[in-house]
Amino acid sequence: MPFSVSPNVAEYKGASWSNFIKTVPSTTPQAAQRIAMADPAITFFFYCRETMVLEGKGTFNPGDAVFFSGTPWPGSAPQADIYQKDFFTTAYVEVNSNSFANAGCYTLQDGRQFFDVACIFAANINAGTGGNAALSFNPQVTSVLDSGAVKTLQDLGITVLLTVLGNHQNAGWSCFTQQSVAQNFVDQLAQAVQTYGLDGIDIDDEYSACQTNPTSLAMVTTLMQQTMPGKIISKALFQDLQYFGQSWGGNTLADTLTYGWQMSYGDPAYQQRLQPYVNAGMGKNRLAIGVSTNACDGGPAASFVKNNGYGGVMVYNVTNDSTGCLSQISQALYDESTVAKPGCLS
Repeated sequence: MPFSVSPNVAEYKGASWSNFIKTVPSTTPQAAQRIAMADPAITFFFYCRETMVLEGKGTFNPGDAVFFSGTPWPGSAPQADIYQKDFFTTAYVEVNSNSFANAGCYTLQDGRQFFDVACIFAANINAGTGGNAALSFNPQVTSVLDSGAVKTLQDLGITVLLTVLGNHQNAGWSCFTQQSVAQNFVDQLAQAVQTYGLDGIDIDDEYSACQTNPTSLAMVTTLMQQTMPGKIISKALFQDLQYFGQSWGGNTLADTLTYGWQMSYGDPAYQQRLQPYVNAGMGKNRLAIGVSTNACDGGPAASFVKNNGYGGVMVYNVTNDSTGCLSQISQALYDESTVAKPGCLS
């Protein structure tokens, strides 16, 4: 969980507030955490439980979340609490064989949710008619989207993304050559995000049968950013650095991605896995190391993240038996074990 909570404080009224980003009214702490996850520039917020007047800064009402970059300067405020970002953890859940709800079942010993982001793995890109690409859901993905599980996890403060993966057809993330075809697919993604209340889209550029276009990913993610402002665009990073050197419409892939998680599972060369993406323009706070529950190296990976200023850890594949792997991560990051809520896992 990336937020440490300091009770009964707010940003000091005597601070410059030059790092103020925005105020969102009528929200909850859990919703505010998702808002903060959607913007890597946000590093903390204070949440008002009661009306609070800060001289020179204004009146803040119950339910207001006030977001900032930088480091907090706490001032006494019995009406509010400061939530400060720490590390983030992302779950990939193979919904063909596992319950998506399991991502909400794991907590730290202090009761905070373990996961900040949960990815529904996975929808597909199929070859559509007229040269277009088609967003496709198998029955298991459809079941998750229709089940209410998205909102259930969001109500816990967990950001929910839909991973979209190639499907061995002549269509895929790096296959787009025409803006009109890319926009058609982006419109399908935007419709799914709106219909199911998702926080964004996660890109897994694998298993496509096409001749790749070097500028495809910069093009399609630029169009996603324009069509779905404020939504997360993340990517599973693997053998894709060639796409980071391209630009489209003045944007590179590093400009348009919100987060990326490198998925060379089991490879202990963590620095070599992430540094090239920093060199390509992604901030360390936007990058995570991927580990797999099949052969978990969560402890060393999380220690590397903590000691080198990276954003977090991505875990593939979260099941109903992932406590051991997750505890490796939480012990390294927070010196706490991970536990499962009684009767929650399925």
